Amino acid sequence: MAISETVLEMHYHRPIMDAIRDTIGVGPQGAVSFYKYSPQRECFVGFDQAYAISELSESEFFNLVKDAAKSKSPHLNDQFFGYFLQFKVVKKMEKFNRYTPKMITNKPHYRVSLDTTKNANTGLSQHELLFNLNQNAGALVYYACPMIFDKASLYEIDVDLDSLRLADFNDCPSSYLDNDNHFIFFNDKTDDSIWCSEPVRGKAISAREFATKIVEREVSLDRAAETSRKLFDVLTDFESAGLSRESKLFRDMFKPSFVPMLADALTIVRVSRHAESA
Repeated sequence: MAISETVLEMHYHRPIMDAIRDTIGVGPQGAVSFYKYSPQRECFVGFDQAYAISELSESEFFNLVKDAAKSKSPHLNDQFFGYFLQFKVVKKMEKFNRYTPKMITNKPHYRVSLDTTKNANTGLSQHELLFNLNQNAGALVYYACPMIFDKASLYEIDVDLDSLRLADFNDCPSSYLDNDNHFIFFNDKTDDSIWCSEPVRGKAISAREFATKIVEREVSLDRAAETSRKLFDVLTDFESAGLSRESKLFRDMFKPSFVPMLADALTIVRVSRHAESA
């Protein structure tokens, strides 16, 4: 099995969910559920600690988020928020080359290639879409860069979250529309990110720091409607993601659907004040 973005996402997804759940700490009467989109079934799948427990259609799920967003109550039982972790394969670089920024001094060092090729249907590259999403207040967007270089590591039962570096999109200088090659560099496995071609230093955090940041920024059931509204806007506002009505995505034969474009990166978290009934 080759190391791919999908394989890496599967490897880290459950431990990240556990770290977020542990950090949120809603208490014995609360519950934290995570939802991932399933393109094959066109539905959302809800996870508890270890098993898939429910399946919601896309319309059912969005109705839940919409109802929470429209609520006028100051205290809601449920809150929804989303984060986008786009996993990337990290390459171990033993030598310097013409793309290596001067801030990189180590041998070896580490490099991530960014996808800046425009999609024929959307007119956007993966990077451009994520960059645009990050301009919205309801989105937490990161490139997830696992320092894994041996396929055997993917079979470890206890996943090492410290091997994961999350490059914050807030530091990304550009949507990179110049049709050139662009990368993220790391001087070592625990270093901050360097965005290239024209080098810009950024911040990279650990998975546990990410879980803490979510709690600090998003988790307050007293403002659940506001957080759910921001998420609903992010998932339904095509223009905020940089999609134009001239995009092939909007041809009559296609049903416009934003979520499948983000299936690999998007996870939605539902925090409940009271535990859900079985």
